[in-house]
Amino acid sequence: MGKVGGVEILSKKVRKYLERNKRKDEEVLFCIVGQGNQSIIALEKRLLIIKPGFLAGATFGAKVSSFFYKDITGIEVNMGFVTGVIEISTPSYEATKERSWWGTKNNDDTRDIWKLSNCIPILKTDFPVFQPYLDKLRELIEQAKNPQEIKTSTQDDIATQLEKIVNLYKSGILTEEEYQKAKKKILGE
Repeated sequence: MGKVGGVEILSKKVRKYLERNKRKDEEVLFCIVGQGNQSIIALEKRLLIIKPGFLAGATFGAKVSSFFYKDITGIEVNMGFVTGVIEISTPSYEATKERSWWGTKNNDDTRDIWKLSNCIPILKTDFPVFQPYLDKLRELIEQAKNPQEIKTSTQDDIATQLEKIVNLYKSGILTEEEYQKAKKKILGE
């Protein structure tokens, strides 16, 4: 079953690899945990995909990939009858040409969602829980690509921004600490 939240939802092994790959000055915004504890960890300027264990092709370790938000070209979600996949596209990891992950029988690791560095497998039933977090990732990507659009203009813009973060906080997407940090940033404190 998939989970969303902070570092506390990560398996011990994934936390170990997160600590090895996160800079000391980076803050974890949220985590998405799919099947096999394969995880997307959103940091302030980049995301990590950590794929532990045998199914990922890392029997006694984990595969770790880092993607800066400014380099991400898309987040695609494909669903089958019971399972699905979240795929992060970049110039180095282009979106898959064939849109069905389940339609071909082939032993090629380049199509194995358990091993691909830019994908995590999920259950179809978990998607509604993941959706707000995927939307937040898309916002982070948009902000990284358009930094000049970080709002600093009129009182109306400030009120709109405050309303957005209040809604994110009330819906549980932002923690109290994230909410306070965002509020200070908007108010220029």
